[in-house]
Amino acid sequence: MDKKSPLFTASAASVIYFIIYLMLRYLLQPETVNILRALKGAAVFWAVIFLVHHFLKRRYSD
Repeated sequence: MDKKSPLFTASAASVIYFIIYLMLRYLLQPETVNILRALKGAAVFWAVIFLVHHFLKRRYSD
């Protein structure tokens, strides 16, 4: 996979977001870890990063 592709960038960023979110929620409030909320947040984060990366790549490649 090309490391400059929007798909790779968004996937890597959303996995990192997911891990950091779970770590912070567990360390700050150990009894309230919500996996579904973390997955929804990662999905939204993935979509935003993918769209922004794709838009910027198209804009600056011209």
